[in-house]
Amino acid sequence: MESINIYDNFLSNEDLQKCNEYISKGNWIYGHTSSSSTGFNTPFWHMDLIKCDFFTDYLKTKIEKKLNKKFKLNRVYANGQTYGQDGSFHQDDTKINTTTFCIYTTELPHNNDDLNGYLYVKIPNNSKYIACIEPLYNRGVSFPSYYYHKGAAFNRYFQNMRICIAFKLEEIPPVISNTPSTRLLL
Repeated sequence: MESINIYDNFLSNEDLQKCNEYISKGNWIYGHTSSSSTGFNTPFWHMDLIKCDFFTDYLKTKIEKKLNKKFKLNRVYANGQTYGQDGSFHQDDTKINTTTFCIYTTELPHNNDDLNGYLYVKIPNNSKYIACIEPLYNRGVSFPSYYYHKGAAFNRYFQNMRICIAFKLEEIPPVISNTPSTRLLL
């Protein structure tokens, strides 16, 4: 996959409700940072989801069906950012067979043009362009993990936490059989 893909209304209402219930009861830990090499790393909130089957099995399978690929799940977690907790540009992985899939679960008001909270993705081989993707409620976004990207917090006028569920995936190549087949003519 060499592109950024957006999937609005990615989850069913029931699945989205399960996500939000789990996250609202979860164990948020403060102090996570983007793994930036610049040294500009602002801490934000983090919740590990690797031990929850709903995320590791059910939602991973949903992602595999949407992307029409099989993946090994390397990590899954939620990031939470409040005003002033912008991430730094970083790569999730350097391998070309890796994908990052994000699901945004913060409900936004209808007039959300000035909230910020964007996902910024640098377009490789073109330093002039950065994609800016709104974190709309129930939006899925996939992109190659080696793309430099960062999540920005909402501005001070929107006081909810920006929540992104991030899946770090490694593609499992399809198995191609070298066994010759025999056709029977009847």
